[in-house]
Amino acid sequence: MTIVLPQMPVAGQQGTSVTTLRSTPSSRTSNKKKTRQSLGNLAGIEKSDVGVYRNTFKHNLCLEILQDGNVCSFIELTQLFEKQQRDREALGREGATITEPLLEDQPDKLTKLKEKLVDAELAKRNGFPSKAYDAYLDLALHFEKFPSDEWLIDHFHERCMEEGHQVDDDGRKRAESNYSVGTALIKRGDLSSAIEYLEVFYQLSHGTDWQRVNGEFLRDQACLQLYKSYTALAEELYETNTASAISYLKKAVQMANEGGDKSEAGMASHRLGNIYEAIGDPEVAMMYHKGYLDRCKRSKNAIGEGRAYEAIARCHRTQGDLTNSAESYEKFVEIAAETADSQTYAEACSSLAHLYNFIGEYDKAVEFYEKAAEKFASYDDQQRVDILNINSAIASSHSKLINYSKAIMSGQPKITASLVEWKDFREVLFMSPESDAERPKSPGVPPSVTYSDSPLPVAEISEKTVTEGDKEEGVDVEELVVEGLEENSGQ
Repeated sequence: MTIVLPQMPVAGQQGTSVTTLRSTPSSRTSNKKKTRQSLGNLAGIEKSDVGVYRNTFKHNLCLEILQDGNVCSFIELTQLFEKQQRDREALGREGATITEPLLEDQPDKLTKLKEKLVDAELAKRNGFPSKAYDAYLDLALHFEKFPSDEWLIDHFHERCMEEGHQVDDDGRKRAESNYSVGTALIKRGDLSSAIEYLEVFYQLSHGTDWQRVNGEFLRDQACLQLYKSYTALAEELYETNTASAISYLKKAVQMANEGGDKSEAGMASHRLGNIYEAIGDPEVAMMYHKGYLDRCKRSKNAIGEGRAYEAIARCHRTQGDLTNSAESYEKFVEIAAETADSQTYAEACSSLAHLYNFIGEYDKAVEFYEKAAEKFASYDDQQRVDILNINSAIASSHSKLINYSKAIMSGQPKITASLVEWKDFREVLFMSPESDAERPKSPGVPPSVTYSDSPLPVAEISEKTVTEGDKEEGVDVEELVVEGLEENSGQ
C-alpha cells in the first residue's frame, strides 16, 4: 500500500498562499519559563535553592524559622535586630564609628540564636518552662564570651528571670537567675548592682538543700559570692567612704562564717583589723587580728599565723605596749624562719630590728639588721641592703653613745680631758696600722694604747690607769672609761 503525502505549498505558485503566524507575548513568556526550567533542571538546582544564593543569610534564616512555624522566635529575633539598630542611631556620630558588625551580619551568632530561640519556643509551647529557662541561660552564657554583646547578655538574663517565675520548683530557678545576673555584673565591675541580685539569691537559697551537679550547696555559693563582692566593694570605698567600707567588711566576715570557709573567714577578719588600724583604732583592730590568729592556729596555717603576729605587734606598739610588741615580732621572726620564706623572714627581722632600736636594745637591733641585710642581699636588693646597713651603724653608734654620755655626765676632770684630747686627735681612727709611727700623739696618751675602730670616743682615763702590762698587751680604752665610771659610781 502506497501512501502519498500532500505537497507543501510553495510560495509564488498560483493558487497557493503562505500564512505567516506571529508569536504572542504570552507565548514568549511561557517559552522563557520553559527555557529557565530546562536550564535549572540541567544544573540540578530547584527554585527554592536559587533564593539561598540570591538572598542574605539573615533573610534565609528568618524564612526557615517561619517555614517551621516558629513565629515567636522570628518576632524576638526581629526585635533584637531593631533594638540594635535603634541603639546605634541613638549614638549619632559615635554609632558610626563602631567597628563591630551588626548582629544580622554575623552568621555564627545568628545560627546560635535560631537554635536556642526555637528550643525555648517549643519548650514553652509544650509546657516545659524550665527547658525554656535553660535555653535562654545558654544564650546568656554564650554571649558572655563577647564583650561587645552586653546588651544581648542582659536581654537573655531578663528572659531567664521571666521564665524562672513560671517554673514550679519552690523558687530555685528564680534564685539561679539572680545569681547569673549578679555574676555577669561582677565581670563588668558593677559591684553595687551585682550585690543586689546576689542578696536575692542568698535569701531564696537560705535554709534550702539545693545542690549543683558537683554537690555544692547553693546557699554556700551564695555566701561565697557575697563575701567576695562585699570585700571588693569595701576595698573600692576605703579611700572615699571608710564607714561604708567597714560595714561591707563586717558583712563579708558574716558571709564567710556562714558559708563555712574558715580560711576566707580568717582573711575577712584580718582585713577588717587592717582597716581599723588605718583609722587609728588599734584596740578593735587587735580583736580582729587575734580572731584571725586563732583561725590560723586551728587550721595550721603557719604563713597566716605569722601575718597575724605581725599585725598584733603593730597594734601593741601603737598602744605603747613595747614589751608585748617585741614578743609578737619575735614570734613573727620565728615562724618566718620555720616556713623558710626568705622574703618574709627578712621583713620580720627588719621590723624587729626597728623596734629594738626604738626601745634602746641596740645590740639586738644590730643583730637583726644584719640578718635582714643578709637576706635582702640574696635578692640583689642593694638599696634595701644599704638602708639596713645604715640603720645598723646608727644602732651601733647609739650603743656606744651610752658610755660616751656617762663619761660626759660624770664630771671627772681627767675623763673630760681625755675626751677633749680624743676630739682633737680623732683622725687617728682613719689611719692604717702601717702608719702608726706617723700618727700624731696626744701628750697624755701612750703610743701603745689601742684605738678603737668605732666612731665613738675612746681615750685613756689617766696615765696612771694604763699600767706597763697594759701597754705591752694593748688595751681597749673604751673599757677603761667604763671601768672608771663604775668606780666613780661606786664611790
